[in-house]
Amino acid sequence: MANNQLITGAGRVAKKFVNAGVEIGKGFASSGLTARGFKKPNIVTENEKYQSRVTSLMGKMKTDMDFTSFSPAETSSMRTFLGSERNKYAEAAKALAGMTDTTSSEYMAQVDIMNGVNNSFKNLASQIKSYKKSKVEFVEGMVGGVYSSGNDPKNTRQNTLMYLNQSMYGHKDADGDGVSDEKMDAPFTIMDGGNIGFNIDGEIKSYNDTSPPLLKDYKLGGDILTKNESVRKAGDLVSPQSEKLYRIELESAFASQDALRSFIYDFEDEFPTEDLGTLWEENPDNGEVVQEIKKKLIDRLITSRREAGQEGYNEKQAKENRSSRHADNKATNVDLDPDTGQHFLVFSNGEKIAVSKKRHDAVKNRVAQEIPDYVPGTP
Repeated sequence: MANNQLITGAGRVAKKFVNAGVEIGKGFASSGLTARGFKKPNIVTENEKYQSRVTSLMGKMKTDMDFTSFSPAETSSMRTFLGSERNKYAEAAKALAGMTDTTSSEYMAQVDIMNGVNNSFKNLASQIKSYKKSKVEFVEGMVGGVYSSGNDPKNTRQNTLMYLNQSMYGHKDADGDGVSDEKMDAPFTIMDGGNIGFNIDGEIKSYNDTSPPLLKDYKLGGDILTKNESVRKAGDLVSPQSEKLYRIELESAFASQDALRSFIYDFEDEFPTEDLGTLWEENPDNGEVVQEIKKKLIDRLITSRREAGQEGYNEKQAKENRSSRHADNKATNVDLDPDTGQHFLVFSNGEKIAVSKKRHDAVKNRVAQEIPDYVPGTP
């Protein structure tokens, strides 16, 4: 049993895990912009609409209802199929009863019919079990936001229609026609051989032939972005050899178009890929363009890694310079704030830095020995 309350609860937990910091970008998301203020590709906004729709519909569903239950129409369709197949089986069995030559083609034809009916029953039972499981996984994924924004919107729509298609699940049905007012209806049907199908826009789509949505590749995207931060913190410049190795790593990582799509469409809030997403959207089946997109992305990532190294190096050098400039042996005097009791070292250029009393006293003693007529607090 897959209770809707459990599904939406799991979705909330998933959101906390996979969408850390999402609140920051909500204002941009609602306006079709990334968190950096750039226009999102249409593919992203279309997928976000379906995610929002599924989340909204699940929110309207009765919490005590078994989400994987079938509607009366779907149950009737199954009964009709089972009855028809049983009739086929009975007719074939009746024909066999009057045959004596078990090697004849007529006899084997009837046996094939009976075996076909048995196989169709097994296939239907297996697909119904799989469909129920996939239905829960799909809704949990949509509510939890784990599906990639780079999915083909047509496939996202087909999955949405297959798994949320009846007004009985709590969808708005003001006119009472049994069809969701959100136009989410995709009548369930059973095809030859016990295969499940759905009537989508007048065409029967096989459940088995429908690809599940692409998941967001958090591991790859997270690794790339966190390693940039690690390079920055290390404070070392990125060598040409390191750049070459990094390029090889990226070529391997993005050999899969799924990984490439996920990074381009799912991490645009953290990395500039909006133009690449739009280019891919405008050339969906152009292999040369996809290779161009991959090259541009890898070049940008390498530049970003190099800049992270340079930024970290600059920060490290500045810190070392400050540390060297403010060494105790370069202090020319000390000072004490009478109001706060804070101790300071004073340098020849007039700079002051707050220090411990121990450092203050040590410098004070040194300066007193080196400078005749020493007066604390002067450069």
